[in-house]
Amino acid sequence: MKLTKLKTALAAGALTLASGSAVVAQDLRIAYTGYSTDNTFWIGVANAAAAEAEAQDVEFIDMTASSPDSAAQRDAVDRAIDMGVDGIIIGSVDNRAFDASLEAAAAKGIPVVAVDTGIDHPHVSSLVQTDNLAAAGIAGDYIVDQIDGGKVLILGGSAGHQTGNARRDGVLNAAEAAGHEVIFQICDWQDACAFETTTNFLQSDPEITAIFSAWDPGALAAVSAAKALGRLDDLVIVGFDGNPANLVAIAEGEQSATIKQDNTRMGTESVRNLLAVINGEEAPAVVPIDGILITADNVAEYQ
Repeated sequence: MKLTKLKTALAAGALTLASGSAVVAQDLRIAYTGYSTDNTFWIGVANAAAAEAEAQDVEFIDMTASSPDSAAQRDAVDRAIDMGVDGIIIGSVDNRAFDASLEAAAAKGIPVVAVDTGIDHPHVSSLVQTDNLAAAGIAGDYIVDQIDGGKVLILGGSAGHQTGNARRDGVLNAAEAAGHEVIFQICDWQDACAFETTTNFLQSDPEITAIFSAWDPGALAAVSAAKALGRLDDLVIVGFDGNPANLVAIAEGEQSATIKQDNTRMGTESVRNLLAVINGEEAPAVVPIDGILITADNVAEYQ
């Protein structure tokens, strides 16, 4: 009789614990702020993150601004902290903008995970990103293989941006190792700057034979500028992201190549890592994701 009662009590306790765990899971709220909602790559990250949160029965609050705005993003993080969310995912516009916000999150015990771009702060538990240096190295090797002499123009992101710097360095290292002069221009991830920079340098320097843009829309801007100047057939133009419009440009022979990022995995892994930290489990400090070179030879596989 006592044994039967003990078993019953244990079973009831287990049921209570299981029910309690379910309630906790359903009550979890995580905030997400990505680079912008007007960027194809980041739309993919957000959609994957939202889908994973839904699969985990967790409320997902997307606080991403419509355009890249570091001040608005910092304000979003601060609002999320004031709301008392259980965790925050940041795909930063400016990875240097969050020190005070992260101190506030740490004080309230709200864990933070970074996606795509590292944030140098001890409270950031995990970073999920493309191995940008290695992936850009692949792009650089491709460029070197395609050109016979000449200079390489690199259209970069913003100054001091960890992701942009890694993409710059991967191509720069490969090109300089092969003896090519490299011209680097900061464009703050702005397509208009990519167009204007490409136009100016192609007009002033006929030795440019290749252009690398650290983001795919910038590569399309370079394509447009080169086409307007009648230089498109003379250039190797490579981007980074694997956006659908760029795949079309590759298939049509206008853009030479791009590096595809697995934005679906990035969004999914960032949610999983954040939930692990919230639950007191270990999450990897860095999750490096391989990039894939897409050219005319394999573009059909990704369209």
